[in-house]
Amino acid sequence: MGITLPVLADESDDDALARAQAQMNAEVLSKPFLAEKPEEVDAYIKSMLEKKVVPPEYQGTYWRSGYTCRDLLRYSWSQYRNCKYYHRYHGRYYY
Repeated sequence: MGITLPVLADESDDDALARAQAQMNAEVLSKPFLAEKPEEVDAYIKSMLEKKVVPPEYQGTYWRSGYTCRDLLRYSWSQYRNCKYYHRYHGRYYY
């Protein structure tokens, strides 16, 4: 079952499809994309370990039981990075 697109009287099917695709692309691109950036995370963890900084418990609103750090990546790269440090330091995820 396909998607039906509204077609104006003077608009061809190809034009309507192109317009719908452009609108969909704009919607997708308007949402932030947060990459893992493992090199930056590793450098951060190394610097924090050298400074002997104890990572704090999670203070945000996104953490859920059963999550991993990757689950936080959809919300915030810095929360993801901090989670990775916490996990490396304590050997476990947040409570």
